[in-house]
Amino acid sequence: MRDKRQDIAAAADRLFYREGFAEVGIDRVVDEAAVALGTLYRHFKGRSEVVVGAMEHRHAAFLAALEQATGGRGGPDCVLGLFDALGAWSTEKGGNGCFFLRAVSDHPQDAAMRTAALAHKKAYLALVRRRLRDGGWNEAQATRLAPALFLLLEGAVAAAFTLGDEAAITEAREIAALLLRADRPKS
Repeated sequence: MRDKRQDIAAAADRLFYREGFAEVGIDRVVDEAAVALGTLYRHFKGRSEVVVGAMEHRHAAFLAALEQATGGRGGPDCVLGLFDALGAWSTEKGGNGCFFLRAVSDHPQDAAMRTAALAHKKAYLALVRRRLRDGGWNEAQATRLAPALFLLLEGAVAAAFTLGDEAAITEAREIAALLLRADRPKS
């Protein structure tokens, strides 16, 4: 049963990201997931829950990709690896901006979507802070630097529309490297 819910969420994630929220109906999600309409409604009460399920799916996949790609490094590489991982994610699954911001902007009154987007952004910021600590920065430094690095990561995704994914991420990574050099780890 749980696998079908994940199949539906993954299918919705792919379709909504590629084609947009307004353009994709529940019938398309059902077709993409290769399930019956009744199966979808056994797992999700309605369209809003399908979108939140897609957001949760993307959240887990994105953070797992960042964790996997950046683990085991030390110093600045531990942190700059986040930009490398974002670049790899973008190459494989990107090109249409931030899924979470798009969901919230297309459904501004939906509290569940706003909650899912906020949870994702908070977890992402916490991951940046953790990477700083793993890289040797102390708690005070990590707390101070994490928001700036998070904004660079987020800004790279936003700027990708005009600069292209690769160029935006490369620029953001270079700025992050300057920031990290200026504020080296202290025990």
